[in-house]
Amino acid sequence: MKVFLRAILINLLVIYLVDALYPGFSILHDAKTLITAAIIWLLLNKIVKPIIKLLLLPINLITLNLFSWVVGLITLFLLPLIVGGINISPIDFQGINYQGFSVPPFHLNILLSFIVTSSLLNLFHNTIIWIIKKDSD
Repeated sequence: MKVFLRAILINLLVIYLVDALYPGFSILHDAKTLITAAIIWLLLNKIVKPIIKLLLLPINLITLNLFSWVVGLITLFLLPLIVGGINISPIDFQGINYQGFSVPPFHLNILLSFIVTSSLLNLFHNTIIWIIKKDSD
């Protein structure tokens, strides 16, 4: 039970961080939606993700595991369908000019927005897990 609650709290923190940092991912800021999203995200990662990995195993073997990011993308695609109040949308980046350093404006369509959101969720989750394991040693 303790491990389950810790995983829910980590997912809650990760979802909140991605919502705060990436404008293409938005979630309603009420407790019910946040906790439901954290629980559903945990269940998708622990139950659905291994099944999808098994189904896509031949493609993963052929591509030498380069297709594995699609598994995370599929589970993220299921999250807004199950939990209401989550929205992943395309964004327009306006560009930055700062002391000679410039990033041109660009547009992220819905697929790229899903990819960025999935990457950020996995990056933050793995970083938090790494920090927790490092502290417990």
